[in-house]
Amino acid sequence: MVYIYPAIFTPDEIEGRGDVYTVDIPDISGCITEGESIEEAISMAREAIAGCILAMKQAGEHIPAPSNYNDMKMKIMLDREFVTLIDVDLNDYLRKKETKSVIKTVSLPQWLAIMAEEAGISYSQALQETLKDRLGL
Repeated sequence: MVYIYPAIFTPDEIEGRGDVYTVDIPDISGCITEGESIEEAISMAREAIAGCILAMKQAGEHIPAPSNYNDMKMKIMLDREFVTLIDVDLNDYLRKKETKSVIKTVSLPQWLAIMAEEAGISYSQALQETLKDRLGL
């Protein structure tokens, strides 16, 4: 699933670090990050949004709808701030970041289990291939 949220970028000059961009995602409480360039700040914002949404999903919390981009532009307080949209493909993020394996128990008819074992079919590999196919991955 792709999520798109407006983000407020606030540039600051920090001694010893140069320009730093703080990024706030107002629609997601506590979703704030920073980067030392616009490119890094955008990348960090994607990571922050994905992490926050995953935490909310795991906690069973409602994922907030994004605010209107134009409404968000009106909320800018400082002249140096700017708003841009940040997109996050959560499925892509999960494929890249969540690589640990989990154990799932499945039930099979005995005859199918016997045939699969005789054919040397790996249950894990077969299940992964089938799930990927069904999900269009």
